[in-house]
Amino acid sequence: MLDEWLESAIKGGAEYADLRAVTVEHTTLELKDGELKEAVEGQESGFGLRVLVDGSWGFSSANSISKEAGTAAVATALALARATAARAGEAVTLAEVPVVEDTVIWVPRKEPKDVAIEDKLEMLREMEAMARTAEHLATVTTFYSEGHRRIELLTSEGIRLVHGLTRVLTVANMTGRKEGVVSSFRSRVGGVGGWEVFENKDPVAETERGVVSLETLLDAGRAPSGRMTAVIDPDLSGVFVHEAFGHASEADLVMAGESILEGRIGEKLGVDDVTIFDDPTMPGAFGSFPYDDEGVKGARKVLMQNGVLTSFLHSRETAGRMGDEPNGAARSQDYGSRPLVRMSNTCLEAGDLSQEEMFEGISEGIYLKGTRGGQVDVAKGTFQFGAQEAFLIENGQITSPLRDVALMGTILETLHNIDGLGKEFMLASPGFCGKGQTVPVCDGGPHIRLRDAVVGGG
Repeated sequence: MLDEWLESAIKGGAEYADLRAVTVEHTTLELKDGELKEAVEGQESGFGLRVLVDGSWGFSSANSISKEAGTAAVATALALARATAARAGEAVTLAEVPVVEDTVIWVPRKEPKDVAIEDKLEMLREMEAMARTAEHLATVTTFYSEGHRRIELLTSEGIRLVHGLTRVLTVANMTGRKEGVVSSFRSRVGGVGGWEVFENKDPVAETERGVVSLETLLDAGRAPSGRMTAVIDPDLSGVFVHEAFGHASEADLVMAGESILEGRIGEKLGVDDVTIFDDPTMPGAFGSFPYDDEGVKGARKVLMQNGVLTSFLHSRETAGRMGDEPNGAARSQDYGSRPLVRMSNTCLEAGDLSQEEMFEGISEGIYLKGTRGGQVDVAKGTFQFGAQEAFLIENGQITSPLRDVALMGTILETLHNIDGLGKEFMLASPGFCGKGQTVPVCDGGPHIRLRDAVVGGG
């Protein structure tokens, strides 16, 4: 039936068509201050059909895989493509890709569907109980989710793919209050895989670390502002690489004139030690996948090599327009969304400094850990990130805790101001990236030492 819909689209005038049929089984559980707020198990299925007519896209989707839905989707997608073609600019050119037939299902070592709901709730209760050991806890929310995704992709060029995976995630959000000071801390554990993810990294133990951090924040002082040497941990270095550099490397933003990296392939934009990559094949990482949503196999992509900008993240369309090779970076949120250029696991390679060497020689500086989010303008090349935790560095030692600290600056200046990379590489907490659509991602790297970093206290 799916092949018939593709054939119908081609007979209707499309020069290219692809169809993604997606099935997702999901479970979500949430406790807020001991009260069960959400307990949902469900399954949803649907498909998305893309067609290319006279160099313009048309897209239609439906939440049922039926003959009637397919017939309607073909007619709608063709009509939309023709309507946009009349007003379109440059015609879409798709870069060639291998025509593959493959089935890849990443099976978890310990299937979460085999774990009783009661055991999943018990884990959340244990996380909450640990959070309540915080002396000044005001409120706590614990959350669990699992998702099992299966995608069948067919294209008019002959690609036939079936791929699937499982993701799990826990979150503990804690807020504390002490003498008029309110602070919060979030811990997350997750990855591609099953219950073994939590055996490798215990969510209760991570919550315990969060309790220590929360109490420290409630006693923290105000941060200084200005330019100083900063050391940032792998969580925050990963966020910098993802938000400030990774988005600027997405070829659709580059083509739209919305990236500071436009026209700079081959330029030296950072110090020699800086190598940045995006890799959806990292085992267990939250942003991993076997194939992208255009049927291009996931692969490691080096975006910056020894400070030199080497490549962008591409879909087939952006690669075709820029004369590059597709590299498996087209992702969609669900069957009802078109694939866009997106990151997966975006990381900075480690250096050669020990933890002690990272802080040596810093008479006065600041140590930043984790992230509370922030703002990035990749067209102007500016960023601002709030740190979850911060500490003064005095004479090479980590001393007083600080709160409400932000790191800000420009992307290119920061890449040139890196003067030390730690030897220990770590993946940061799992997360989701929004770009009109939301997809699972991860990032990471080593500790980074920055000279002349711009730091602001709240």
